[in-house]
Formats: sequence, C-alpha cells, structure tokens
Amino acid sequence: MDLPPSSYHESLEEFWDEEEETEEIETVMKVVPSAHHQYLDVFSKVKAEKLPPHCTYDHHMELEGSLPQLG
Repeated sequence: MDLPPSSYHESLEEFWDEEEETEEIETVMKVVPSAHHQYLDVFSKVKAEKLPPHCTYDHHMELEGSLPQLG
C-alpha cells in the first residue's frame, strides 16, 4: 500500500494543531480514563466540527435525491 506524500501528513498536523483547546483538553482529561489519554483528540468538539484539508486523495461522491441548498 502506498502512503500519502509527506506534505499530506504535514498539512494534517497543521490542521490538528491550529486550534487552541487548553480548557477543553483539561475538561476531557478529567472525564476520560488516563489509559485512553493518547486518544484525547477524538473527543475534541472543535475538531469534530471541522473537516481535514483537501488533498490529492479526495474523491467525488454521487448522491441520489435532492441536494441541500448551499450557503
């Protein structure tokens, strides 16, 4: 399996690091057991509301039915 180019990984690192979430992380650390602290990023509300940056591996999906209005 081919790995994405290093620039892809760098752009993801920039995406994940750009938000300041100190208070959120502290709150999540109180709730999530310490054995799972390596996965704290999956509990981030800020990150859950965003998509990763576009890359060469994006693909188009044909959706059936009516499309939602944009804007």
